[in-house]
Amino acid sequence: MARDVKEKLFEIDSKKIELGFLQQQFLIECKRFTAQNIEGKAREAISSSPKKAIALGIKGLKPIKNQVAELINTVSDIIERNINNSELWLHNKETLIAKDFPVNSYSLTKNHGPDILETALKKTLSPLGKILISHGLDTDKNWEETSDKLLYRHSINWTQEMNRCIEQYNDRFNELSKLVAEYESLSIQSAGNDALDLWDSI
Repeated sequence: MARDVKEKLFEIDSKKIELGFLQQQFLIECKRFTAQNIEGKAREAISSSPKKAIALGIKGLKPIKNQVAELINTVSDIIERNINNSELWLHNKETLIAKDFPVNSYSLTKNHGPDILETALKKTLSPLGKILISHGLDTDKNWEETSDKLLYRHSINWTQEMNRCIEQYNDRFNELSKLVAEYESLSIQSAGNDALDLWDSI
């Protein structure tokens, strides 16, 4: 029984390594996606507020454009802060209790990601929202103030590569969930056998 528990632990560790690799792949794609999204939403705001943009002129728009460019240059930090958070990636949990690994936690809904990551991804756009609103180039029609962040109101269309990464992550995570449940069951049996061995030794 002890050997079975050790083997299951080895399987769990191997699965966690696979999941960590998929997490890193997703983060790389997120950086590309967020940089494009910031650029795209800034352009969208300008084209949707032509009177304001023209009134600002080159002199007024240049510092805004510089701020957006600076934001794009810090995308790696933004992603590290918001998405590379161990709380969002349940395979990082130290405890091996089945209820901490609920199946399909990362299943996709249509063209946007699981709730656990969707809100975090919206937070990556928060600095852009502040820039646009502070210059009158966007409104709370597109952004909502939450207790700690300015959040983009609408759903975000993930790229095919992001979807592919998370679909794979969800499949592997469900496999991990099953392994953890098996480990938990084996551990309970093993502890029960140990208790009986102690009883029988008296």
